[in-house]
Amino acid sequence: MSMSPITADASPNFGLIIVEGEDVVRLGLWTGIQQQLGIEPLVFHDGHGLITYLENTPLDQERTPWIVLCDAQLTVNDATTPWLWQWLKQHYPTLRIILTVRPAALELVSLAQQAGVEGIYHRNTALSDLLAGILAIAQGEIVHTVTPPKPPLSVLFPNPWDRWRYQVLQQGLGEMDAWLQALDQYLGRSRLSALERLVCEGRHREIRAARWLVSRFLPHPSQAPPAPVVPPVRPQIEIISQLVDRCLQRMQSDLLNLTSRPLELEVLTLQQRRELLYTILRQWDLLVRTLQATPPSIEFLHQRGSSLLQDLWEQSLREFFRPYRFALGSDADLIEQLLTERETVASVYLKPIPFVAEMLAHLLVQQPLVIHQQTYRYGTAAALEILDALLDHWLLTVANGIVYPLLNRCCYSAVIQQTFFQPQYTSTREMERFRNALSWHYRWRRWVKEPQDIFESRLVLLRLTERGIQELALTVPRQQELMQLEGIPYALTLALEARDALAPPVRAVVAWVGKGVVYLLTQVIGRGLGLIGRGILQGIGQSVGSGWSRSEAQKTSSKP
Repeated sequence: MSMSPITADASPNFGLIIVEGEDVVRLGLWTGIQQQLGIEPLVFHDGHGLITYLENTPLDQERTPWIVLCDAQLTVNDATTPWLWQWLKQHYPTLRIILTVRPAALELVSLAQQAGVEGIYHRNTALSDLLAGILAIAQGEIVHTVTPPKPPLSVLFPNPWDRWRYQVLQQGLGEMDAWLQALDQYLGRSRLSALERLVCEGRHREIRAARWLVSRFLPHPSQAPPAPVVPPVRPQIEIISQLVDRCLQRMQSDLLNLTSRPLELEVLTLQQRRELLYTILRQWDLLVRTLQATPPSIEFLHQRGSSLLQDLWEQSLREFFRPYRFALGSDADLIEQLLTERETVASVYLKPIPFVAEMLAHLLVQQPLVIHQQTYRYGTAAALEILDALLDHWLLTVANGIVYPLLNRCCYSAVIQQTFFQPQYTSTREMERFRNALSWHYRWRRWVKEPQDIFESRLVLLRLTERGIQELALTVPRQQELMQLEGIPYALTLALEARDALAPPVRAVVAWVGKGVVYLLTQVIGRGLGLIGRGILQGIGQSVGSGWSRSEAQKTSSKP
């Protein structure tokens, strides 16, 4: 699926030259640059073709600057001649160079930096990152995302003892980091019991303390490695494109429902599920880029966030069902029938979506995102992770809201069943069972689950993972929502609060009564029963003893 091009107002006006020997890579670069940046680059197979072109054809002066994208190991002629970028820097100093470096050629990074190369990237860099770098370098920035290789340990630690100690401690620190990451993922699950969470948190603290202690004993290198070159802040368009790319990768799973709740998406075939999510993602990308052309104020986003979600839902629904608009017959418009459920979808599906205005403000005006008692700054890896989670929840919730009217209006149509539904849901019994499960789930969530989550400051999001659709639980303040509860949901929170208040004294009384019962059974009744049993045994012993004595006397008297 191709990504949407940038808006015409932001269309670049610079020249781009691609020198690439691999056909697949060359075709991918040409297609991506043409679609994303809106310009058609000049393409050459090797350095000879570029040099011949530059010597015979002047570059278009209306397009400035001119940027050359090439492989760092590409030479002018053969291995004995200078690299192509060295030759270009000597003869055409106004050209800006972007190099892609293979893992086996990292030693060229220092040489390229000394030659004044403007951009250095890994060979396997994502296309979205590369396009962001092209935009930044066209604006005069220098982006070096590849650092020269570090000096060997024999140089950093001439002392063998220090070198051995550094390797051992670094290995231990790596294992501790892996454990901490695994514990963080495990603690993120919503189904952990209180005891499991308490044990895992204690284990997390122990490993952090051990890591801090081990890091104190790391030897200091005698020669510090070269400081990495920090790339500039990525342009705004790159963040959005990167979100779309990452989301597309997560959609490659089987989209199985691994949550504890039924999802409307389950009835669709895998192909229809993916197509629906692709459609919503395209409409989301279009919505954000439309807002990006004239960024709105924060107040506007807070006031119109629900309206923007409704527009996203309606446009996605129209786009997805457009080929099937008259599937029910020429007199029945499928799209118009589904749009009659607009109010129900808005209240049940769209209104509960959290952080709509905050997410848009972060993408459009780079406002820091405050979620989960943490502040995520624009462009950081942590911010990208939380944006992935919010985007997944947007897509899956809107997708469920699109399937809902289909289930409610025309789920028994033979054409709809054959086109959209999995084979098991073509049975009337299975369909009714699934619809009843959905109805019960939303009633339970409205009256019980949602008030409990609000009272416990818990927010559950739907996530796209490699295995399928899972739940992610966040701890966020929900005091304002708690104050708005009324009726049965509010009574439930009072019952939970009363249970929390009464639980300690009730447990103390039960424990005291239990101790009293144990004392009564063991010290009073138990001892009494023991005395009675002892008396019975003594009586039996005396009876047996006297009987034995009489029998022996008779035997003695009978002897001659």
